[in-house]
Amino acid sequence: MINKNDFVMINFVGRIASSGQIFDLTDKAVAEKENIKGDYKFSPILVIVGSNYVLKAISDSIEGKNVGDKYRINVSPKDGFGEFRKDLIKTYGLSIFRNNNINPTVGDMVMLDNTMATVLAVNSGRVLVSYNHPLAGKELTYDIDILSIIENNNEKCSAIFEHYIGNKPETIDITDEKVLIKTKEEVKPYVKDSILSDIQKYINKEFKLDISNQ
Repeated sequence: MINKNDFVMINFVGRIASSGQIFDLTDKAVAEKENIKGDYKFSPILVIVGSNYVLKAISDSIEGKNVGDKYRINVSPKDGFGEFRKDLIKTYGLSIFRNNNINPTVGDMVMLDNTMATVLAVNSGRVLVSYNHPLAGKELTYDIDILSIIENNNEKCSAIFEHYIGNKPETIDITDEKVLIKTKEEVKPYVKDSILSDIQKYINKEFKLDISNQ
């Protein structure tokens, strides 16, 4: 049985409940079947049960389950991406966008006041945008497939690294409580700090981290 802080690999498919439209998924077979393409790879993801690696509703649902379980959860707006708030609807003059070389069209995601917003309407020289999350107010479903539990510390550290970087390290070795990672990727200092923080929190608080480029 899966417990809190276990390292679990899962696939999931997220849908808008009312329409069945897929908005997020990791399952490559489903992506191919539905002809969904993206500039990212479709592959299983790590969930550290009880952490914030995924939506809390997903993480909470995994605790108490077993490897091989496949199930669906329903997620309310409150437990998903929040209720839709009318006070987060704003109107701007079209000139603000044009002055920044932006030609807004309905559905575009734009950066305004250092915050992402969705363009709802463009007319009469005005642009209506929403600062709500695109899925705010939506009832959602997630189909979850629990694939495996990671037990080995090397594999756990590798999975944490991949969570932050997007790719596995070239090599990883743990010697005398030091995690030695070699990678072709550039790892910013603040990202390294996050990786180390999770390694110490979820694996061994005495571990140190050394990341080098091959």
